[in-house]
Amino acid sequence: MKCYINPSMERFRSFIEQLPDRFEQGKLIFQGRNTIRSFEVAGERITVKRFRKPSGINALTYGHLRKSKARRAFEHATELCRLKIPTPEPIGWREDYRRGIIRDTYLITRYSDFKPISEMTNAFPAPHTLPVLEGMAAFIADLHRKGVEHGDFNNGNTQWKIDEAGRCHFEVIDINRMNFRGRELTRKESLYNLRRFNCPMTAHSYILGRYGELRGWDNYYSQMDGARQYSNFVVARDHRDRLKKLIRGKKK
Repeated sequence: MKCYINPSMERFRSFIEQLPDRFEQGKLIFQGRNTIRSFEVAGERITVKRFRKPSGINALTYGHLRKSKARRAFEHATELCRLKIPTPEPIGWREDYRRGIIRDTYLITRYSDFKPISEMTNAFPAPHTLPVLEGMAAFIADLHRKGVEHGDFNNGNTQWKIDEAGRCHFEVIDINRMNFRGRELTRKESLYNLRRFNCPMTAHSYILGRYGELRGWDNYYSQMDGARQYSNFVVARDHRDRLKKLIRGKKK
């Protein structure tokens, strides 16, 4: 077992050391390739994400030649906090091994009550969605100005909430794939990074327009270039999915 705990979060050490035995006791938040559960620990609510066990060559390389997804996500969260980009506060990471091969890996963060932005993009152009999507565009612009390139930037990995004063806040999650350029992203890099933002085309175009204005670019060409990148990604993804289904069908 390997683990690292944020020095300011030592109070969670006992919980993290017992995590494999306690994980199934947590409240289920999400079940898919990865599993996310929430816990009450010492009067505080936290979230634990257990990543899917790596297989094949990844089981040999993760933890030895490459950092695990849990460790990378923790380090990326730490850097995002340094850049003042909201993400659930990182508490620690844990890696479990069997005969030298990595098995379960865990990311531990503070609990977040933010909601996926998809409920706003899917409801667009309802009037109540406009200020939220405008705020979303500003959040993305800040992300890219600070040189942050999310490797899987979609509307499920971007969350929002409105505080008691009516102000809208945003955060990013699922951050194990991320680049920190150390400089402002170029127009080409920025629009390419937004190609995975899977939402209705009308909402996508609206966000692109507001985003382009904030970056000082021509609104029309930002929307057109962004739409082309988005369309190319969707076509390639659909072609890949059809090919996978065809291969699976032949194997049966």
